[in-house]
Amino acid sequence: MVKTALDSLRHRRLVTTRWVPSENRWHYHWPEGRVADEGRWKDAQGWATRGFYYGMDDLLFRRFRPSSGDVVFDVGAGDGGETFYLANMVGTEGRVISVEAAPSPFRRLEDLVTRNAWSQVTPLQVALTSTPGTVSISDDPEQWVAGNIFESAGSVDVEARTFDDICESLGVESVDWVKMNIEGAEKDALRGMERMAPHIRNFTISCHDFLGTDWGRSKNEVLAWLEAHGFTAEMRGDGDFVQQLYVYAWR
Repeated sequence: MVKTALDSLRHRRLVTTRWVPSENRWHYHWPEGRVADEGRWKDAQGWATRGFYYGMDDLLFRRFRPSSGDVVFDVGAGDGGETFYLANMVGTEGRVISVEAAPSPFRRLEDLVTRNAWSQVTPLQVALTSTPGTVSISDDPEQWVAGNIFESAGSVDVEARTFDDICESLGVESVDWVKMNIEGAEKDALRGMERMAPHIRNFTISCHDFLGTDWGRSKNEVLAWLEAHGFTAEMRGDGDFVQQLYVYAWR
């Protein structure tokens, strides 16, 4: 009870906290769902907190906010930080396809979905590319946020599929919103969306020019692809050096 009260006060959001001896970790029950603290992050994996709720809300949903019944893709889902909120935003009438290539965060994503019994969420361990096949992705359990398919250190082979093929296999005919944050691979992933492009309404894309690498530069290609496929697009332009390179697109 004391930890519940302290955590709720600290985050200014209601959270119920309990220790589970059989798992040797804390469980947190937020309004959006349940998470388990693996000890890697402070305050229940870091993202189910006031900081995410108020900061990332504006970053992701500046131009479009998913609602009940929407079909959305969380590309670069990590361990489920955005999926945690999207599952509740679209509700049981909607659908969230959460795509994460790296094995370490994907295991935590699966655990999150199972723990909350979200029938509306489909987690997929796959890399989005322009052509199907196999790619290598870095999979450092402690640095998974920066995992990418361009650096070989600590990499593992994972399946690569196109967005078009995934939609076809899942029976997805239209998509209300695609969030994409995949460390420079966004420009190649877009090339695998040719069939579905006319059936996508909105994008939020994190471009990675700030990395200062040739493989990370994506802004110009992303904007050109969106324009060529009938979207109105704008750069965020404000915030820190990462936030400034977010692109919002809509029809």
